[in-house]
Amino acid sequence: MMHASQLAKKGITKGVVPEHQLLLYKMCQEDDFKAFERLFHQYYSYLCKYVNTIINCEYKAEEVVSDVFIKLWNNRKRLRIDNSIKAYLKISVRNQSIDYLRKQMKVKKVRDNLLQKELGYQPSPESQLILHELEEHIEDVIRQLPPKGQHIFRLSRYNGLKYKEIAQQLDISIKTVETHMRRSLIRLRQELKPYISE
Repeated sequence: MMHASQLAKKGITKGVVPEHQLLLYKMCQEDDFKAFERLFHQYYSYLCKYVNTIINCEYKAEEVVSDVFIKLWNNRKRLRIDNSIKAYLKISVRNQSIDYLRKQMKVKKVRDNLLQKELGYQPSPESQLILHELEEHIEDVIRQLPPKGQHIFRLSRYNGLKYKEIAQQLDISIKTVETHMRRSLIRLRQELKPYISE
């Protein structure tokens, strides 16, 4: 397995330079953010469509692909790629999609148990409908959060990342993560009061 910069440089020294290989080289060796953006635009739509076939949700697919590109940029000095960047990205988003689905199953189970306990009833067709409406309302509230706060909340609650991991991934302080999470949770509690019995 080659370092990403070695793979890109190999094509350059041979005199055959596919655009994606040259962009990869510039991104890894020269910290060229414009090269990263070109790679992003070149593969983003393709990867979103691919991920959507796995998780069946366009919005979540975009989130998964965005997360993979964030990691690509943050880890550009340590990338190990044995084939093309396209193959590397496809495998990365596939793995991220599988992780997302696993975590979603765990989150849904815990959330359903919590909501059933809070709302004080056992599952029934009617209660399941209420739970579904509540889940939709929760998602609506999350979408109304400021972009950065929304992203941090999803990384924490849906992707299962710790505050320290979020801070490292987004290059911000843990204190900033805590502040955004506190505000998001306060907003959620306020919006969910009509659904939760005291």
